[in-house]
Amino acid sequence: MIDEDNKVFEQMLVRKYEDNPTPDLSEVLIKEFSAHKIKNTEPTSELNEWISARSEEIKNRKSDIANIFGLKGAGSRPKMELTYISMNALCWSLILKNKSLNEAIAEVARILDESIEKIEIGFHRKNHDFGERELCRFGLDVCLAIMQGLLTNEQKIIIRDILSQDVEVQMMKDYSHHRARFNL
Repeated sequence: MIDEDNKVFEQMLVRKYEDNPTPDLSEVLIKEFSAHKIKNTEPTSELNEWISARSEEIKNRKSDIANIFGLKGAGSRPKMELTYISMNALCWSLILKNKSLNEAIAEVARILDESIEKIEIGFHRKNHDFGERELCRFGLDVCLAIMQGLLTNEQKIIIRDILSQDVEVQMMKDYSHHRARFNL
């Protein structure tokens, strides 16, 4: 069950995106949705519809994840980061279906007709400012938005082992940051 403040917050974010779509707001919406999947809670119908429409489109266009989710455009991340995020989302989807990391990387390389090395670089790349694997972690958020399913305890363990951090840690940082940023 979503509390009233968070419900109003999500509805405000979706309205804000509908009025003026930006890559930054798109990223916030994806992370808010992902938090629900991690916490085993339900998003508002507005957020759920926003995600569902895009997730359905991705089934037929896996190579265009960043564009479909509205992550491209003025003020977006650099093109290479968007490429890595999309590749990482595909890797996570295979990992969460019980493929090994190596198998997932090889499969994504085949799907996208890229080198295994490029997929590995994107998955393991650390943010120079913070030393964290932000693009890998955000790729997980995008993956959860595409899959729309809840995480099992086994999947949370797999994620923790790969990221060397519980999945809830970054989720809580993002959750707090979004509320502070948008004055909730």
